Amino acid sequence: MSPRVSSYDAIIDAAETVVIEAGASHMTLDAVVAKAGVSKGGLLHHFPTKAALLVAMVKRQVQVHQEARKRILDELPESPAREFKSFILSVLFGKRGRDSLGASLFAAVAHDPRLNEPVRKVVSEFYAQIASSGMAFERAAIIALAADGLWLQEMLSISTFTEEQRVKIIEELLRLADESCVPGEGERK
Repeated sequence: MSPRVSSYDAIIDAAETVVIEAGASHMTLDAVVAKAGVSKGGLLHHFPTKAALLVAMVKRQVQVHQEARKRILDELPESPAREFKSFILSVLFGKRGRDSLGASLFAAVAHDPRLNEPVRKVVSEFYAQIASSGMAFERAAIIALAADGLWLQEMLSISTFTEEQRVKIIEELLRLADESCVPGEGERK
């Protein structure tokens, strides 16, 4: 690994730590410099602004999600709903343990929606994939929105579901995903 790549990653690692400890609104480039052990010039070489650093952090969150989705996809048996199920499971299991970072970045995005462009791109691609897959689009979209809603409640620590209820909800989402991939199922009559 080149020194440039490792300092880039070290800066993002440090920024994530600062955001988890203090929140995105309190993250300063100086705090990241101190945590990363790099010079201010080194940080500015990679990230000329705080917004650029936050975008890189959001991109990393997207990358973590995509890697979790690929790992889950590799473990799922072949089925028409396999890709869709990997999305549901990666949303609900792939991000666990990174929720405090996600919540802090979510707050930052609320103040500057331009920071969310990497997420918007992935979401757009995902719904385009659903639309072109032959699945019952409306049903598939509702299932995906339900998975995102459960994740959002958990990220914001407002979910009141027990673990048993959560498991049953996820099982139902997966069952509905299977139905959405059966030709003619879920379509309006």
